[in-house]
Amino acid sequence: MKKAATILGVLGLASAANAGVTLDDLSIGTLMGGSMVSGNTAGSSDDMDADGIGGGGSWSGGDDVYTLVWGGGDITIDLLFTNANGDLDLFLFDSNTPDGLGGGLVEDALSVDDNEQIFVAGLAAGTYWVSVDGWFGASNSYDLNVSGIPAPSAMALLGLGGLVAGRRRR
Repeated sequence: MKKAATILGVLGLASAANAGVTLDDLSIGTLMGGSMVSGNTAGSSDDMDADGIGGGGSWSGGDDVYTLVWGGGDITIDLLFTNANGDLDLFLFDSNTPDGLGGGLVEDALSVDDNEQIFVAGLAAGTYWVSVDGWFGASNSYDLNVSGIPAPSAMALLGLGGLVAGRRRR
């Protein structure tokens, strides 16, 4: 049922009311690999639904958007919450202005259980946006964790940075 609503919702168009609004405008913080944040969608604005930016079925609850700066490689994003207190969903976008037709959506997690998880193998380095959104008006507190295995090129850059730092100390 929820998956069908997702498909229908992704086909919806972003409303004119939020024309010109970007995910950067909605972002409440920046995440990187190893980031852990706690939040609560109660009192958050409802911008990420069929009546707003990005499209999406009945996500009429408040949403929290985070900017994700990713160095590349496998990524896991865990949204930890108790579903009985309010169902939350998790979205990962690669576009600052999702088009309401599914454009910009990299992955989503839409279960009706406790917790949500997104895993993407080999996600390219770049800027992404993570949205925590309430289903059918739900709000809830949550913990959001970003972890992953850096791409070999990112590891090489980290290694070179360490060599340069070590070389300067001498």
